[in-house]
Amino acid sequence: MNIFYDIPTENWHHTHENAELFAGSAEEEISYKKNHSNQPLIPITIFPGNRMLTVGILTVSNPKKESGLGGNLTLFRDLSLYLLQHGILAYVFTGNALHSESMKGYLFSSISNKWIECKVPFPDIVYNRIPWRSYEASEEFQHLITHFKNYRMTLFNPCFIDKYVMFEALTEDGSLTNHLPPTMVLRNSGCLDSFLETYRHIYLKPCKGSQGKGIYTIIKNDDDSLLFNSLKHSESFPDFASFWDTKKRDLLKRSYLAQQAIIPKKLFGHRYDYRILVHYEKGFYKVTGKAVRMSQTQEITTHTPRGGKLFPYQDIKSKNLDLKLANIAQKCGEILSKRIGFLGEFSIDIGEDEAGSLFIYEVNSKPMQFDEEEIETNRLLHLKNLFIELTFPNLKRK
Repeated sequence: MNIFYDIPTENWHHTHENAELFAGSAEEEISYKKNHSNQPLIPITIFPGNRMLTVGILTVSNPKKESGLGGNLTLFRDLSLYLLQHGILAYVFTGNALHSESMKGYLFSSISNKWIECKVPFPDIVYNRIPWRSYEASEEFQHLITHFKNYRMTLFNPCFIDKYVMFEALTEDGSLTNHLPPTMVLRNSGCLDSFLETYRHIYLKPCKGSQGKGIYTIIKNDDDSLLFNSLKHSESFPDFASFWDTKKRDLLKRSYLAQQAIIPKKLFGHRYDYRILVHYEKGFYKVTGKAVRMSQTQEITTHTPRGGKLFPYQDIKSKNLDLKLANIAQKCGEILSKRIGFLGEFSIDIGEDEAGSLFIYEVNSKPMQFDEEEIETNRLLHLKNLFIELTFPNLKRK
């Protein structure tokens, strides 16, 4: 069956006479119309109950961009076009769309190569890609969540994951303790001084940071002097007191955690981390992509925006490593879904020390696009299948 958008009336119609079709969480009826006035036809898949599946990609407004939309527009374009190719109506929308009488969203037109605003059915799935933690903490976002529940929309990934919330949840469960570096929240000078005295070499990371932004390392030497490293420069201090006097304002104005620095295993003289992509599938969390990022210009982080580079996972892989990563992915998904709400997709940054032990550095509920084309292709496939599974759980798939 095909559907089309009638621009003059701002209504969706289908082209199959004597057929019923319903769309979205509100099961809005899509009526038949013979004449589609040369509007582009969209082939759609019919699911049980004469339903079509509707996916809304939730983001924020950004008036500085031509489309008026914020967030990862490349991902949104690729995902929406992929879903449309598989008979699923997909569009991008913002919280403002729910303030009006009719829902407005943006479909990507491959013909005009831009986002087109139009009236859309309420989504079955809300794929949360809000790019700002501050917006998720706002009262407006909480109202949105209530609205989603009232209209039986499935919220896919409820929020960003705070690094310390992740550490607490995984620690309390106990099954991944061996994969967690000692970690504490930086609350005052005394706790940091004591932590540094115990571990001598530590990381300072923003609890709500990403992509290596705002990360520092501190090394305490035998003479009690300190070496403080950022991504761009290093500073020396004769003792902790002088360090704290200089840096306390910066470190206390946002929430930081301190973490023991793991002595990393290296390749060609550089540290490397694993980046794994994970999706929920039929009761399990499945590793759907494995990548390696290697540092180059500095040895604090391997993130590519901070100078890291890609390295082929297949050059390092082993059956034992695959099994370890699969176990970490499964347990992280189980534990964090219980703590913060259902996670359908996430990525994990995992380091390896000189002894071959693996350590969880971060779990990201809104993974950016991978540079590896194979991983992104796999990602789109698993997201599509999961959207169907969540909306039609009793559907038997071939």
